[in-house]
Amino acid sequence: MKFSRESRVPSSENKAIFFPTQNSVLGTRYSQLLMCRTMLPMIAKDLLEILVCPACKQGLEYRQNPESLKCTACHRVYPVKDDIPIMLVDQATIETP
Repeated sequence: MKFSRESRVPSSENKAIFFPTQNSVLGTRYSQLLMCRTMLPMIAKDLLEILVCPACKQGLEYRQNPESLKCTACHRVYPVKDDIPIMLVDQATIETP
C-alpha cells in the first residue's frame, strides 16, 4: 500500500487525495481564515449602525464573549445566535450598570 506525502492517505494508482496540513500553503491559509473568523465580530458594522434597542430606541454595542448586543441606555442584552441578533424584548436580559 502506497501513501502519498501530502495526504497520508492510501493512494490508488498514484491519485493522491489532498488534505491541508499545517506544513502546506493551503493548510496555513485555511488556519489563518479560521483565526480571522473567530477574532472578528460576526455582525457587520453597517448593521450595527442601524440597529437600535426595540425597548428604548437607543444605540447598541457589540459584546464578543458571549456574543451579544447591549443597549447603552436601558442595559438590556440581546443574544446573538448563529450570527443573527435576537432583537426581542422578552428574550433580552437586563444587566446592572
